Amino acid sequence: MALLMLVSLIPGRPKPDDSTFIWLVAKTPTLIQKILHFSLYGVLVLLLAWSLESIESNTYRLLISFIIAVAFGAVMEWRQTKVPGRFGTVNDVVLNAAGAALGLLAAIVLL
Repeated sequence: MALLMLVSLIPGRPKPDDSTFIWLVAKTPTLIQKILHFSLYGVLVLLLAWSLESIESNTYRLLISFIIAVAFGAVMEWRQTKVPGRFGTVNDVVLNAAGAALGLLAAIVLL
């Protein structure tokens, strides 16, 4: 989640003295960004479900993992509206949720 937060809140317009990492994130093509939205939120659900193994009910564990991932994605999109050169969109929230749903399906099969 910290990594997702880091890359989500990097300004969209890098300054000349910014690090290479900031330049790379800011200049990532839109299609790659969308693929990353989908993929990383799927991985997030898997990791959350795995880390919440102390919850005995698989249904609750998976549901909590999914809710946390979707809520986190929505908060990150809202927060991007406050970052220079970035903007949050409902489409990205939906993409995050779709990736989380795929991660949920993978968690059902794998865990």
